[in-house]
Parts: sequence; C-alpha cells; structure tokens
Amino acid sequence: MKELMPQNKRFDRKFRMEGIALTVALTLALLGIGITDYSPLKSYRYWVLMMLILAISGMTIGWSRAHRVGLPVARAVGTQLIHWIATWVAVGGIFLLVKAGRLNYESAGLVLLLVLGLATFLDGYRINWHFSLVGLLIFVSGIVAAYIEEYLWVLLVISIGIAVILFLWERYASAKRRHKSKE
Repeated sequence: MKELMPQNKRFDRKFRMEGIALTVALTLALLGIGITDYSPLKSYRYWVLMMLILAISGMTIGWSRAHRVGLPVARAVGTQLIHWIATWVAVGGIFLLVKAGRLNYESAGLVLLLVLGLATFLDGYRINWHFSLVGLLIFVSGIVAAYIEEYLWVLLVISIGIAVILFLWERYASAKRRHKSKE
C-alpha cells in the first residue's frame, strides 16, 4: 500500500504542472488578440512564439503520456511534430493574407485564435483531454471576441471558473484514488 503513495504524489504534481502550463498557454493566446490589434508588426513573432509554446507543451505531454502508457515515443513525438508544423504553415498563410490586404490585423487575430484553438483541440484529442479543453477555450474565445467588445474580462472569468472546477475535480479524484489505495 505504501508504494502507491509516491505514485499518487507524482500524479498530483504532474497534473499541477500540466494545469499551470495549459493555463499559461490559454492566457497567452488571449493576450495575442490585443497584441495583434495594437502592434500588428510584432504580432507575427508573438503568434509564432505562442504556437511554439503550445507545440512544446503538447509534445512534452505527449512524450510523457507515451512513455507512461508504453507507446512508441518516437512515433508520438513525430506525429506531434507534423501536426505543429502544419499549424505553423497555416499561421504563416494567415499572415500572407494580411500582407496581401485580404485580412486586417483585427480579423487576423481572431482567425489565429480559431486556428490555434482547433490545432490545440485536435492535439489534445491525441494526448490529453485537458489540452483539448484549452483548445476549445481558445477557439470559443475567438468567437466570443468577435461579438463582445470587452470580451477579455468575460473570458477571464469563464476561464478562471473552469480552471477552479478542474482543479477541484482533480483534487477530489486524487483523494478518492488515495482513499481506495488505503483500503
């Protein structure tokens, strides 16, 4: 029975680290809309950096999951790499549309949120439902931002609420697992 406790603590620490990484990713994605609106020239670098953060987070979680479950790590990371390179190409395409005058920067920020939300959601489908949830929140934030002028506060309240619910749910599930392991 005592051997299970370190594993539960490891699970709690892993979940906490994933939660922090995913919350930071969501916050940075929301910040990206403002950067695209107010500093269009710097926004391309920001979105490429944002995509790299999401890609590294996804690949790290995917590698960890593949290692833990016993799947081929190289295949999991390779799939992630292809997924995020394709996303990078799509983000580059959006900025080509801006450069050609087909999209303005405000619209580009919203489209980028939709693309990154979809990419993150699909990545989460393969690696971790938490990542899918962050992708869904990024996607929905793009839709909400199009309709609500002062959307950031609404999204922030919703995001914090969801984060608290997830934290409490995982804490409850962890306590339940610990209780079962003691029996």
